[in-house]
Amino acid sequence: MKGLVISTENEMSAKEFSAPAYKSIGEAVGGYIEVVHPRRLNDPYCMVVNEEGLLIGLPLNAYGSYLYCSEQHGSPIVGNVVILKEGFVEGERDFVGLTDAEIQAIADNIIKITHGNVRWAVN
Repeated sequence: MKGLVISTENEMSAKEFSAPAYKSIGEAVGGYIEVVHPRRLNDPYCMVVNEEGLLIGLPLNAYGSYLYCSEQHGSPIVGNVVILKEGFVEGERDFVGLTDAEIQAIADNIIKITHGNVRWAVN
């Protein structure tokens, strides 16, 4: 399953997540995962964040905070975030990976919105 990781350094990367998803996604966000549904991210897309990010002092994620409308309620998003889709797998609500086309469309939109401040990570 693929997702789009956006780091606190304003870099994006497409990443393949293995089963169990909570563990491999947790590695990308640096701990326990929490699913949030930002106002600026349309359904079925979701954002996965570190559940304890504020408690452990992770750095601000400017783009994640933008998606979450932090300027309206004062609760920032910290640490790396993963953008995925939610859907149903075997009748249960679960994460669904992004297609390469979806990753590219989301990334293109991020680059446009941020005027290039969020960019692809250099490998």
